[in-house]
Amino acid sequence: MDNKLRSKTRLVAIQLISQQLLNREDIDSIKDDFDKYYRNTIIDENLGKIQYNVNFLSKLLSYYKTINFKDLSKEINQIIKFDRQFSKWDIINQSIILMTISEIRNSEKEKIKIILNDYIEISKSFVSHKETKLINSILDKLINEKI
Repeated sequence: MDNKLRSKTRLVAIQLISQQLLNREDIDSIKDDFDKYYRNTIIDENLGKIQYNVNFLSKLLSYYKTINFKDLSKEINQIIKFDRQFSKWDIINQSIILMTISEIRNSEKEKIKIILNDYIEISKSFVSHKETKLINSILDKLINEKI
């Protein structure tokens, strides 16, 4: 699978996780609906079809399901130096961090920096520069503690 398709698939995973965090629906049901209604459809003529690798998406979501939100929130809350708890962050920021950590914790050590860089690039499409730096900082600390 090429890197562009891999990035698009990660983007879809973040979108699905955002929806799951927002609506508290089952992630598999959300994925099934997304596959059914949006895969290979054109939403915007300028953007083209929504394309992603179904198998890689399933793999990413299986990693996500292994994450314990409360435990990871505690880890993040110990890292951050301000009063806003992780559970109160914007859904998109939570989704980016949750997906990144879940994939990295299930990947080979040699691929961690590549994965991290891809998620940081994806985050630049959704959040401010300041938030991207915060996400990057937290991910770096979480990753360095686990390596």
